[in-house]
Amino acid sequence: MPPAVSSIQSWTRPLLGLLNILVSVFGSFLQLRFQSAEASPFDTHRLHILAFFTVIVICAVSLGIEIKLEAAGADCPAVVSTIFLLAGSLALILLLLIIEPYVGWSLLIVWFLYFVKLACESYKEIRDSIVSAVEPAANFLKSKFNCNSNQNGDANQSPSV
Repeated sequence: MPPAVSSIQSWTRPLLGLLNILVSVFGSFLQLRFQSAEASPFDTHRLHILAFFTVIVICAVSLGIEIKLEAAGADCPAVVSTIFLLAGSLALILLLLIIEPYVGWSLLIVWFLYFVKLACESYKEIRDSIVSAVEPAANFLKSKFNCNSNQNGDANQSPSV
């Protein structure tokens, strides 16, 4: 699991540099692998490339959210950093699926198992966050429906005197 919230800034920046270097290196390997091939990886591995770009966008958005929260002086939630970590590692694995499929599939299985472990550990925290976000809206709607039913009930009962 990623480090505590207070030390997020100390491990996200080096991870960003490492991710940048590894994507560049794997991109170079991808060019070398398909240098003499008649078809490009965009033709033969269309789904992997599309997934790679999607994951890179998710990684960039999570990094942007993290930087924005740090600039605002708020504690950056561990969820945002975890999304960045998972998206960055998945991007590298997707490139490895194209370059060296056996290594890529092995790492994808390990990544998936880690994701499931992290999701199971975070289930209670995520559920509590969702409940705390939905509870004020539910209370607001209950109060509106109770007020409407009380007004209707008062209107029906007043002429009986």
